[in-house]
Amino acid sequence: MLGVASQATNSSFWNDTNGATEGVLYQAVSGPGVAVTPKTLPFVDAFKKRYGNFPSYCGYTAYDEVYYIADAIKRAGSTDPDKLVDALEKTDYVGTIGRVQFKGKDSPNPHALKVGADTITGLMLQWQDGKQTNLWPANVANGKLKFPKFIKVWLSRLTRE
Repeated sequence: MLGVASQATNSSFWNDTNGATEGVLYQAVSGPGVAVTPKTLPFVDAFKKRYGNFPSYCGYTAYDEVYYIADAIKRAGSTDPDKLVDALEKTDYVGTIGRVQFKGKDSPNPHALKVGADTITGLMLQWQDGKQTNLWPANVANGKLKFPKFIKVWLSRLTRE
């Protein structure tokens, strides 16, 4: 009932499944109506105006990647791979999904994105009444967890047996 589901991040998921997504929980980097950073909602509004729907997870990440890679190229003064890697290691960019920084080459996960309260936390969302509702983290939540009806039915059956 919980996981990473790229289809669930699409704003068309509800209609694509005829509403069978009620209660689906999923992890994402951002979501409609969630102001992860000051850049998030302006991006979402512009995306929706241009394409008619909200971005999925890859819309947010691709947007941010274009900007921090362009910035790294500018700072490196080159597209030479070694110079570019050095510049990317020094990236400190606030994008639509949070503050983007990378782990150093000597870390256990070289060049992985840093995650945590000061960088990227991700979100936990749920489809509720045809909308993507953010449940966590609390500072940007716009709803609370709701168990779908089939969970209540299953629990009541379980307790009768």
